[in-house]
Amino acid sequence: MPEVVNTSNLGADLDAADNRETMIKVDHVGMMFNIASAQLNSLKEYAIAAVRRELAFKEFWALDDISFEVKKGDVYGIMGTNGSGKSTILKIIAGVLEPTRGKCTIHGKIAPLIELGAGFDLELTARENIYLNGALLGYSKKFIDQNFDEIVEFSEVSKFLDMPMKNYSSGMVARIAFAIATIMVPDILIVDEVLSVGDFMFRQKCERRIQELIRDHGVTVLIVSHSNEQVRRLCNKAIWIEKGHTRMIGTAEDVCRIYQLVGGRTGCAESEKVIMDTFENTDVNTSCVQCNAIYGDTKFGTSAKMAQAEQGHVDTVVYTPSEDHVQSLIATGLASALGAKMLTCAEQSVPDVTRQALEQLAPDNAIFVSCTLFQNPQKIAADLPKAPAHTHVITEGTNTRLSLAVFEFGRERGIWGDTCVISPEFCVGDQFAILPAATKLSAPLFFTSKKTVLDRDIIDVVKAHFKRALVLAGEEAINEGHLAPLRQAGVEIVRFIADNEHEANERIFDWLEEERIREGAGPVERLVVVNPRHPDDAFCVGNYAARNDALILLNNPSNLDYVASAIRQVQRFGGSIRTLDFVGDPSIFSDLDKTILHRIAASARLDAANGGR
Repeated sequence: MPEVVNTSNLGADLDAADNRETMIKVDHVGMMFNIASAQLNSLKEYAIAAVRRELAFKEFWALDDISFEVKKGDVYGIMGTNGSGKSTILKIIAGVLEPTRGKCTIHGKIAPLIELGAGFDLELTARENIYLNGALLGYSKKFIDQNFDEIVEFSEVSKFLDMPMKNYSSGMVARIAFAIATIMVPDILIVDEVLSVGDFMFRQKCERRIQELIRDHGVTVLIVSHSNEQVRRLCNKAIWIEKGHTRMIGTAEDVCRIYQLVGGRTGCAESEKVIMDTFENTDVNTSCVQCNAIYGDTKFGTSAKMAQAEQGHVDTVVYTPSEDHVQSLIATGLASALGAKMLTCAEQSVPDVTRQALEQLAPDNAIFVSCTLFQNPQKIAADLPKAPAHTHVITEGTNTRLSLAVFEFGRERGIWGDTCVISPEFCVGDQFAILPAATKLSAPLFFTSKKTVLDRDIIDVVKAHFKRALVLAGEEAINEGHLAPLRQAGVEIVRFIADNEHEANERIFDWLEEERIREGAGPVERLVVVNPRHPDDAFCVGNYAARNDALILLNNPSNLDYVASAIRQVQRFGGSIRTLDFVGDPSIFSDLDKTILHRIAASARLDAANGGR
């Protein structure tokens, strides 16, 4: 992860202006662990390797030059992805680990809640463990006796006090640990993900206890959490640590906002800067651009929604199994050329949501397209709400043979244009991006069966029936040597060579824009946003995009390079975009993911309306 959002100076400035007592000072702390280069399974193996001088270790720096200060009364959040060193820094602060370099200074008594079960003997009962854990925290037996009832009442485990703790759930263990740690008012309370365990009501109870400690006793709290909302709600300051390095220190609000925007995602520093700069500078009224989310309760529901959203009567529905994206894309090409609706089905039945869509559409014809995944398509057809008058089954054992069979089915009906698409099976992002063009051009999709070989049967069909071939993926997938026979036969080859999917998406956009200009088409007003890493919801997106004169935009929110590319694509249209359709549920595109592109599109429209100012 690039280190470009390191605003440690902001934290230093905040601390310099704060005259409260410093409770925790972490000063240029580094923590290095030795990792064995070879696995040694016994003491004997270790001794032999030592004698032979074959012991070798790799240095792993879990923390590298971490510095921050926590003032009295602060609720300080520590954020970062798994493996970033959050728990390691807490263990150093708690005195469990000694840093390899640097210094950690503590003022006051610490109550640590670092690991669930730490300080408990799970063979003992809860009653016995309360005394054991309290002793480890420095409480006397007399103190535990005096506060025993309060600990039990807070942890809500009175009915299970004499049950061995090995039978407790992790949430029950967390309750007891939290109750013991907070029964005496500490100077510093350290909480490591404990508030993420247990039921909702108890988490609220723990939060109230923390707030009481802060408000009534001025306790300093250090919290590690993966929850942006929790840190934003509880903390006043925060540090973001990524892969052992400080990425940002500042107010909890600022750190949470930036972490939510780019934290834990892959991508280069330039892309991260594009996203942050763009987001910070586009806080605009977005009402001028419509933003839609298209998804169903299941992947079948999404295709049904798209089919129902398309206007106009149609007498044919193409069915395809949802288990394979290649088969779905082959079926998409056929449905588009036929002017048919497309629905995804289960292998042996019609899902309820598909059945409801069919009752509305009431098609006369059904076409099943699959690689033998439909065990009994006639049975499925008979199970439809209205049995279609005509049923066709197109099935082959491989995707290559299936694409050829679908082409032949369409050729007999004269539905294809003079352009086709050739693609390796793995090239999912490019395939989605090319769908609007393939749909408008009535272009069949041919899929190669091998990574570096273009099937002879495909070459023969393309030579005989097409003037132009749109070839996806780079030369490492389909090299120029295999395209030579097509060129020699006079077939125009259009390639979209790029280092990755999002760059290929940009190349395809360039070509589509040239085609639109050549055809005299108007500006693009609609984008359909698809995540190529979660394509299940988007198998039927080709027809929807083409019918709405939209282009398909790839965006993978977990990759900053994808997001930056999507931003550039929205900006390139200069304010013509009126509608953004995000295909997929909130786990695929969060509200923030949508907001980023929504703001960009709205900002571009407002700039265009104001004459580019």
